Amino acid sequence: MENDQTQVLPVQEIMDLALMAGLYSHQSGGDTNRTSGIIRRMALALGAARADTVISSINIGVTVERNGQRETGFRKAPHMGANFTMLTAVAQVVEAVEAGRIGAAEVRRQLEEIAQHPHFYPRWLIAATVGLSCGGFAALFGGDVAAIACTTLGSGVGMALRLFLHKRHYVPFMFALASSFTAMMVTGLLLKLAHSQTPDAAMAASVLFLIPGVPFINGAADLFGTNYLNGMVRIMMGIIFVIGIAAGVSLALRIL
Repeated sequence: MENDQTQVLPVQEIMDLALMAGLYSHQSGGDTNRTSGIIRRMALALGAARADTVISSINIGVTVERNGQRETGFRKAPHMGANFTMLTAVAQVVEAVEAGRIGAAEVRRQLEEIAQHPHFYPRWLIAATVGLSCGGFAALFGGDVAAIACTTLGSGVGMALRLFLHKRHYVPFMFALASSFTAMMVTGLLLKLAHSQTPDAAMAASVLFLIPGVPFINGAADLFGTNYLNGMVRIMMGIIFVIGIAAGVSLALRIL
């Protein structure tokens, strides 16, 4: 493949490609240091002398400098959920640029391909595997066969609803509340029909798929990395999610 990196790229194009890589990293669940590093590495590998980044919870920006020229750009970057396959793909593109294997045209093509094919598994498969994992937690909690089966079905239905609402861009609080309520209700009704001897294990495990692990982990990483504002925003987002789960569970238990 012909490497066009030997050509001197305009500072505007360097900035644009660096922001594109940072956007996909940020939207896929990358923490502040990771996203900032992706942007800087891409800009420097493409020929910038310096790259300074600004990362917030919903925006990213970079100022690229070379030979007295300076360009600054910002992009809206709302969180789209964790996608570690996409994160890895972006990192591999950056590594290829740094190694000199690809140039600007190929970088843009690969990043656009990553955006068009974000590597999500089919929604029915995600719902099924999440249901099985929650059923496994019910077994670890000491649940009997009926409890495991009820948890698997209830969690699978709850996850399917979460994916449906997330696709339509509902706010996290709303789909946390709706998904936890649905999972708890389905599990509870099935438990009554199945006459399980360990209903508590099933009820506790049925909403574990909603625990916001990535926001809490990234929030802690940002705090330890002295990105205090972004860390507090991510942790607060996780707390709001937990409040939604608690509201949905409480409402379901009152009905059951």
